[in-house]
Amino acid sequence: MVTRLLEGHERFRREHFEHERELFESLAHGGQRPQALFIGCCDSRVVPNLIVAADPGDLFVLRNIANIVPTFEDGQLLNRSVGAAVEYAVHVLRVPHIIVCGHTQCGGLQALVDGPERLAEATPTLAGWLRDAAAVLGRLQARELDRETLVRQLVFENVVLQLENLLTYPVVSRALDEDTLEIHGWVYDLTDGSLRVYHPVDNEFRPIADGGPK
Repeated sequence: MVTRLLEGHERFRREHFEHERELFESLAHGGQRPQALFIGCCDSRVVPNLIVAADPGDLFVLRNIANIVPTFEDGQLLNRSVGAAVEYAVHVLRVPHIIVCGHTQCGGLQALVDGPERLAEATPTLAGWLRDAAAVLGRLQARELDRETLVRQLVFENVVLQLENLLTYPVVSRALDEDTLEIHGWVYDLTDGSLRVYHPVDNEFRPIADGGPK
């Protein structure tokens, strides 16, 4: 597998880097000016730049299990890498957009539904991380949904929760007040490659074809 990756790098240099040398040189010497912070899941099936056809330099990407954004208070104590990326993107890079993108068939959220305590012995860090999404799971469990429906709905509700958590970061709330930042919630469907966009006024996700915000 490693040999295949190294061969892939050679193809990248030959087929992409050389053809886009001017772009890569401008990024190397001119610094980065991404247009969005993309907060997504680590899942190998979801490749941010690929699914939105973004060029190098367009996205500042933060990926973790289940695209979780701990609250500012929790991040200060336990999960500083997320907060550091958010603050750097908003305060230093001045990105005008933050996107939290979940996806269907999320293994992390499936594990949350099945109970993080089952993971605690072998993967205690992962179990603790997933507990950051436990609050929204409790709300959904009250609806008495079957497991498949619960897991799918959790994908959407989890994105909304992480958008709420973003608002606890002073750097985010300040940029929103100054009207220099917009935040967005998306869900990517693995089965058909489509995106659904969150509309906060109606509290619903809609396909892009139905007038999702740009």
